[in-house]
Amino acid sequence: MEKPKKIWNRKFILLFITNLLVLAAFYASIPIIPVYCQEIGITGSRVGIVLTAMSVATILFRPVAGYLLDNFNRYHVYLVFLALFCLSFPAFIVFPIFAALIVIRLYMGAVYSVCGSATMTLAGDVLPTTKITEGISRFAFTISIGMAVGPFVGIQVQNNMNSQASFMTVFGITVVAFLCVACCRIRYPKVERKKFSLKDSIHKPALPFMFNMIFLMIPYGAVIAYSSIFAQEKGLTDYLPYFYIFLVIGMLASKLSTQKMIDAGNHRVLVYVSLVILVLTMISYLFMTTGIHLLIAGIFFGLGYGILQPLFQSFVTGTTPAPQRGVANASYMLSYDVGIGIGSLLMGFMQESIGLSVGFALTAIAYVIGAIIYSIHVEKYYHGLRHSIAAPMEKE
Repeated sequence: MEKPKKIWNRKFILLFITNLLVLAAFYASIPIIPVYCQEIGITGSRVGIVLTAMSVATILFRPVAGYLLDNFNRYHVYLVFLALFCLSFPAFIVFPIFAALIVIRLYMGAVYSVCGSATMTLAGDVLPTTKITEGISRFAFTISIGMAVGPFVGIQVQNNMNSQASFMTVFGITVVAFLCVACCRIRYPKVERKKFSLKDSIHKPALPFMFNMIFLMIPYGAVIAYSSIFAQEKGLTDYLPYFYIFLVIGMLASKLSTQKMIDAGNHRVLVYVSLVILVLTMISYLFMTTGIHLLIAGIFFGLGYGILQPLFQSFVTGTTPAPQRGVANASYMLSYDVGIGIGSLLMGFMQESIGLSVGFALTAIAYVIGAIIYSIHVEKYYHGLRHSIAAPMEKE
């Protein structure tokens, strides 16, 4: 595969746009699905089963995703699975039955696990070897923006269209994403295929980063899953769509103001500052009664995750040799699946027992645990790993 000379080359830009669209489509569907389920007579715990099915499939299929990306042509694998991902949205309309929706969500989880791991891996492959860490920290920003823009898009289309039209709008977004990646035409040499082994399906060097990020994603999962209910309880529903806009503003502000520090390797101070911001933001939910407070929380939430998500992704991709990047990214992305799932599950219990305000505040404990893990092990581990593989990566 030809080596590029700069970060923002044509293929990198197309992959950047693709990942942003795919993530926006995926997270846009989250607020649409519960409403659609109620419209077709699926209520109560059965809605939760439909929503949870995808998370289970994603977690179980991540190891297979890593194997596929490292043992087949990555570009072709992504094209196939992105096309399959596109088809999941019209399937909701064609099969409006409880059992069928569970199957569709399981199917979505399997194909999305490949798509989510593939774009990050392809982006690392089209970057100059000496610019992988810097490039991936920029590319991973699509995750932060997609996770913020997606729910906003979903709420807007749900409020202005029926559910069928909403699903077709999201389908249209994924089709545009497919066309973008189809224009990349990334070429790979023939891969020496290995037999699938569960033992080799997890990239062990990525595990410390994955374990650390699980704790950092728990509050995010809580907020994304229960912001709508919290806004209803506080009478702030009219402000909720703007919460996601301010979340994006916070992410953009963090990216623009900290990129030079990230490029210079000043990671430690950025991690601690972002965690302090996030802890204070979550504690402030105890006192939240106004829309202005909700919007300010969105900004600071965006500031924190606009730093942490791209930074940890750059740790993983920047310290992994090209042949193992597929399984490394698949292993690391489990942190999002598990962390968000735990956050959603915990808030479900806490909503009934102590209320959402106290529950949101208590999730700040996960940030404290994440900070301890980072300070005790992950920071030193990253620098040691970076130093040990620097020479081999230079020779690629």
